[in-house]
Amino acid sequence: MLLMLTSCWNYREVNDLAIVIGAAIDKGMTENYLLTVELLEVGGGQDTEVTSKALSVEGETVFDAVRKLISIERKRGYWGHIRALIVSEEIAAEDLTQVIRFFRQDAETSGDLHIIISKGCRAEDILHADIPHGTDISTSLAQCLESSRFLSESPSTPLFKLSQELKSLISPTLPVVTLIKLKDMTIPVLSGAAVFHNKKLAGYLDGEETKAMLFLKDEIKGGVLVTRKDPALLSLEILENNTKIKTRNDGKQLALDITVETKAAINEVTCNIEFSDPTVFDEIQRLAEEQLGKKLEDVIDKARSLRADIFGFGQKIYENNPRKWAEISGNYDEEFTNIRVNIDVNVDIVNTSIIYKQFE
Repeated sequence: MLLMLTSCWNYREVNDLAIVIGAAIDKGMTENYLLTVELLEVGGGQDTEVTSKALSVEGETVFDAVRKLISIERKRGYWGHIRALIVSEEIAAEDLTQVIRFFRQDAETSGDLHIIISKGCRAEDILHADIPHGTDISTSLAQCLESSRFLSESPSTPLFKLSQELKSLISPTLPVVTLIKLKDMTIPVLSGAAVFHNKKLAGYLDGEETKAMLFLKDEIKGGVLVTRKDPALLSLEILENNTKIKTRNDGKQLALDITVETKAAINEVTCNIEFSDPTVFDEIQRLAEEQLGKKLEDVIDKARSLRADIFGFGQKIYENNPRKWAEISGNYDEEFTNIRVNIDVNVDIVNTSIIYKQFE
């Protein structure tokens, strides 16, 4: 009798592995790169406590540093659970692809890995920041990005999306993390976007500029539009959005027509407004449209100053007008700064949840 026994050919005991949940890459002091990893630690005993620790090692390449970790931790690193990769702005300004190549090629690393740029500090400092007991930095950052639709002030650009954009006509954007002092703690905060051009860091967008960019890319999932109606400020919760971009030839000049359709609800008003007047809603919608339209124009101007097509305008031209794209592709950086853009914003206020009551 022949018995067929099956098993996992690459099975490894958890205790034999150093489980990597996060990593940071900086320039090294003596070698090209300093790799800092956040490792998961599982305590023994009946009440198992999960904590983390950070280790650093230098290497000529990222993979060289990865292998050198074995000499420190005495275990081989397992990258299947890594949640966040933090890259310093110094490294990002040289060539982003040089440091992410290992993670794109590694069989264990998931395409959902979040790539984040550290601003104003070294990437390793993020992994040494203060966090609430019982959590870890990398998972906290990943969870913040995965729930960022409630703010829309950071782009979500996991590894698989970044890889696609690097091969496309879109200039990638990545979320930005900084450190702030809060009483006696130093904590990481996610806000804004790092803008890339030709695989190098070109500049930054703040949180509001990032929100405007997400509108133009039709990637807005939620957040708040603060609209001014003097002397009041109104908080409009974004419920739905649909952005469409069409290309056309306006005489000899290429033009883009952008239509933004947004549904929102008023959730807060800072002072009394006479909502019993039916014209008030019309005025609020008009003001919201004007103010959002201005933000969209401003972020386009900001991207043009960086010569970075973060919106995918070139991709739209290539898809809809390949002949025109063939004419301008050789000088698209310059063409991008001169494309005529027409923006039409429509804000529909629905499902207003606030209770309107006038106070003396």
